Amino acid sequence: MNKAVKTPSLWSRLSPYLKGFHLFFLIAIIFSIISSVITVTGPDKLKEMTDTITKGMATTIDIDKIASISLSLAILYGLEALISYSANFIVTTMIQRFSERIHNAIAEKINRVPLQYFDSHEQRDTLSRVSNDVDLMTQSFNQSLVTMVSSIILLIGSIFRMFKTDWHLAVTVIVSVFAGFALSSIIMIKSQPLFKQQQDNLAKVSGYVEEVYSGHNFVIFYNARHQDKTTFDQINHDLYNSMWKSQFFSGIMMPLMQFIGNFGYVMVCVVGAVLTIDGKITIGTIVAFMTCVRIFTQPIGQMAQAGFYADLYNSQFTEEVA
Repeated sequence: MNKAVKTPSLWSRLSPYLKGFHLFFLIAIIFSIISSVITVTGPDKLKEMTDTITKGMATTIDIDKIASISLSLAILYGLEALISYSANFIVTTMIQRFSERIHNAIAEKINRVPLQYFDSHEQRDTLSRVSNDVDLMTQSFNQSLVTMVSSIILLIGSIFRMFKTDWHLAVTVIVSVFAGFALSSIIMIKSQPLFKQQQDNLAKVSGYVEEVYSGHNFVIFYNARHQDKTTFDQINHDLYNSMWKSQFFSGIMMPLMQFIGNFGYVMVCVVGAVLTIDGKITIGTIVAFMTCVRIFTQPIGQMAQAGFYADLYNSQFTEEVA
């Protein structure tokens, strides 16, 4: 009885090309965690500043305290920007080095494979693996490495900070944002096959163009220019349709996430106004939650996009790499 061959995971196949990057990756994760913690701390400073101004409007505004809070907030945000840039710089450098290793490995593998391989595989498939799929993989890693870690920390920290500030507004933000996020998740799931189809059609166009150019003399000799043009128009039309559909769904994701964030702002203002009138919260709490909405929606969108690219490349990888 033949035993089923277990397909190696994506990580196990790519791990040999990631050697030497573990320490830098750990440093990037630590930087991302520190950056996320600083980002979550910002709304508290804004709340304190707003409450100080509100109380001072009835008597005298404490300018020295506001200046002290503003200075500390500026230092925090400046430090957060520097640390975040350092983490992104490290990750981008790692990914480019990793991409270089993959390209070199592919070149060495092509030089080793027998000619029978090229006879049994279309040129478009080989070209797609060498160029398009490596670019897709690089994009996937750019979206999913440290971004996932920092987004998770930022999401947990923002939820903790919101509930610590006021649970009424926290529930309002979470319900309103996740309602919109559920809709965006459905759109991403439905659009994922379109991106797979786009990659397949791109491989067909690239391979067909290469075949026609390399066999240009035969095309002229057999007077097949009209036939080749008709075939190219057809596969190019298929590429146009798949790319238009996939890019359409990809393009509406950012406006949709912005709408979700704006909807969260509106809900915070409405519920916050009611709670302020009842004397349960202050104006500073509303200002802090306006910032928390942005902090809360950002990691959700990043994780959704990272997960989308990771699933897309994983399916492409397992189907093509042997």
